Amino acid sequence: MKMLSRMGFFVVFVVCLAFGGNAFAEGEDVLAAVGNEKITLRDFQVVVSSYSPEKQKYLAENPASKKILLDRMVQVKALAMTAKAKGMDKDPKIKSLLDYYTDEILSQELLARELAKVDITEKDMKDYYAAHKDSFKAPEMVRARRILVKVSEKAPDEERTKAKKKAEEILARVNAGENFAKLAAEVSDDKATKDRGGDLGYVTRGKMPKATEDAVFSLRPGEVSGLVETQVGYEILKVDEKDEGGVQPFDYAKDKIRKKLTDDFQAEKRKDIVVNAMKEVHVEIHPELIK
Repeated sequence: MKMLSRMGFFVVFVVCLAFGGNAFAEGEDVLAAVGNEKITLRDFQVVVSSYSPEKQKYLAENPASKKILLDRMVQVKALAMTAKAKGMDKDPKIKSLLDYYTDEILSQELLARELAKVDITEKDMKDYYAAHKDSFKAPEMVRARRILVKVSEKAPDEERTKAKKKAEEILARVNAGENFAKLAAEVSDDKATKDRGGDLGYVTRGKMPKATEDAVFSLRPGEVSGLVETQVGYEILKVDEKDEGGVQPFDYAKDKIRKKLTDDFQAEKRKDIVVNAMKEVHVEIHPELIK
């Protein structure tokens, strides 16, 4: 796992360069001493908090990765101290970069704190659900299996007759009680599904040839079709499960609605925060000077 993103690196760098040295409270846990400076538990936690939830979870579940991060912080601290000893922290370019990334970190923290205040209520979600019920319609679907006896529709009559006879014999075995999935694995010409017992997975209308679609959607769970003639040959179909579709219950759609409303509200609030911040300060922009 790549421990430090570009922003993560600069969080480490800013912590080590700008807030290092003697800036730690008496009695605070010191994780590492580098020269006369310290890396405290607080410093470490600040860096971890800058990571995405996924990376934080990875760190929590992998103790060795915490040691890798601490080692990286020690290296950065040592390099930063060497850089300062060479006067590089006074370099205008470095100062500009530090200023920019400090501003970037501050702006991200401001947004994170303000956006965390967004509170989606049960009423908000129910109102959205009531106004957008069409968005929560689930299509009718079936889980079906297929046995295919392949023959081209342009094949000679003799060849088609032979294929049909073979399909009829297979259908007779199904109707006699043989296991459909085992038969599909044994005799189906559908290479894509035979190894999984002819399982087509869940299918919806409009995804299959009309003859196949009409057959599977006319069946109830457990039922087997007669021979279905299609462009690719003769099919025998079985439905394992059927979902009539319709509007999803609110409780089923709730998490999806919460995410949708949270994303929308946060996007709108983010715009408001930026607009208000720009109003509070005097801003002049001269893009014509950029070459």
